[in-house]
Amino acid sequence: MRFDNRAAVVTGAAAGIGKSAARLLAEHGVKVIMLDRDVKRLAEAADEIRGQVNGAEISTMTADVGDRASLDGVIGRLNAENPDILVNNAGIWRDNMGKFWETDPDTWVNRWKINVFGMMYLTRGILPGMIDRGYGRVINVASVAGVYGNANMTDYSTTKGAVLAFTKALAKETTPYDVLVTSVSPGNIGDTEHDNGLSFIGRGGSFDECAEMICFLASDNASYCSGQDYQVDGCRKKM
Repeated sequence: MRFDNRAAVVTGAAAGIGKSAARLLAEHGVKVIMLDRDVKRLAEAADEIRGQVNGAEISTMTADVGDRASLDGVIGRLNAENPDILVNNAGIWRDNMGKFWETDPDTWVNRWKINVFGMMYLTRGILPGMIDRGYGRVINVASVAGVYGNANMTDYSTTKGAVLAFTKALAKETTPYDVLVTSVSPGNIGDTEHDNGLSFIGRGGSFDECAEMICFLASDNASYCSGQDYQVDGCRKKM
């Protein structure tokens, strides 16, 4: 993959897909700003990547993407790095699972703040610089739950459906400026030993397998990719 002196912001970078994406981007010579709300885990993740990637240009910033004031506090510093790539990965999903009518509305609000509004606030803050420079890649991490809808995860599925709609609509506004917007929808990611019948491949995917797709879409090679969602789900059995 080709990256021409690029800088990237990766949210939710302290663990999982975000950490893998940050490491893979660093391996390709991208300057990476890792963003997360967990100060300790973020520092540990950054140190781990520095130990794995010789000469990695890694920096960290702490912010809660679900808190607009917190994001406002870092957007200026992020823009000072002239980011060409934004990976909107931060999100929550495990809490409040169950029948929709039995779930707590307060958790819906929190999930929307992080999964949707945080993504929108941060993108709005960084996008003008990309447009002025005439180049950008925005990759939003959605989910197969947003594509198909998962029972007992109605509010989560709804937020990820919103991510997909945001991606498609925004791409139509920004693509003429060579700011390309895509999304990646992971399936069962993180547990490669078990699959629970979710994919025809017969196993879960790794964080790196999902991050590889993100890195391709972030690269100069993905010059004809915009407004689309790319599923990394092992040929999902629709649920």
